[in-house]
This record gives sequence, structure tokens and C-alpha cells, in this order.
Amino acid sequence: MKARHALILYALGLCGDVIGGLFTIEHWAGGHEILLAAPVLKVSGILLLLAKLLARPKIKEFLNL
Repeated sequence: MKARHALILYALGLCGDVIGGLFTIEHWAGGHEILLAAPVLKVSGILLLLAKLLARPKIKEFLNL
């Protein structure tokens, strides 16, 4: 697994927050479900980044350079 996969999960979580908020403001269906799924994506992305950082403490190996 590369660090970019974890960053993509985190970015999807951030996008889910925005989209879920817009859906909720507009009273469209599915807004609350998106708002519930977004933190799961963000936390999983952060946990994957932490696991990768703990496994490879050197910064060049962490960034896959």
C-alpha cells in the first residue's frame, strides 16, 4: 500500500463531508448517510497513514520516493 491510497481515502472523506452537508441543507435524500460514512473514510485514511509511518520511520520510504 502506498501513502497516496491513504490520502485518497482521507480526501474522499472530506468530499463526503461537503456533499453530505449540501444534501442535508437542501433536504435531499441520502445526506445523513453520506455524513455518517465520511468520518469512517477519514479515520481509516488517518489510521493507514499512521500504520505506514510506524512501519517505515524514514521519510523517503514513507513518501514512496
